[in-house]
Amino acid sequence: MVIFLARTVLPVVIASCLLLPAYASEAEYSIAVGDARTGSSISKNRASLGIAVDVNKSWDELSANEQALWRKFVDITDENVIPPFPSPNIRSLLRNLGVSRGIRMDNSMTHKEDVKLIVHVDETGSVSAVDILGAKNNGELMLSDDQKILAYTVIRGLQSTQFSPARLDGAPVASAFAYHIVHTTKR
Repeated sequence: MVIFLARTVLPVVIASCLLLPAYASEAEYSIAVGDARTGSSISKNRASLGIAVDVNKSWDELSANEQALWRKFVDITDENVIPPFPSPNIRSLLRNLGVSRGIRMDNSMTHKEDVKLIVHVDETGSVSAVDILGAKNNGELMLSDDQKILAYTVIRGLQSTQFSPARLDGAPVASAFAYHIVHTTKR
């Protein structure tokens, strides 16, 4: 029995002791923090809403150019009206929209979903209603199943976002803004 162990088990134990340090050494790779170079085109400080606005700033912290971009994004260009803005910043909206979550599909061909919404924000900054703009036929939405999923996912995210309300002459007012979703996936 001792000879059997010396011939079979002992060489395995010795080999594993010699090889273990080679496999147990510290990894020689790292994951960069900040701007992603692979797998994502979402910059750390830029909105994935398609506008170059710092997602970490409140409305008052935005530059005049960034405020103009947001006004154009929500289609409220009247300079006398401060448009509704996610509170405390755009990042809160992106979190609620679940930017990383989406419709999961395979990667064989490009497919584009296009949905237009009108978001109603009351005087307190809560989303009171969201209208889906689309071809209606006798009261039915004429949207594909993917468009419906996309629209309802975004609506849930919008409804869970608190906005600073629109302001006219310094007073909070109810308002509505356009929100255009373009979602491109690979099929």
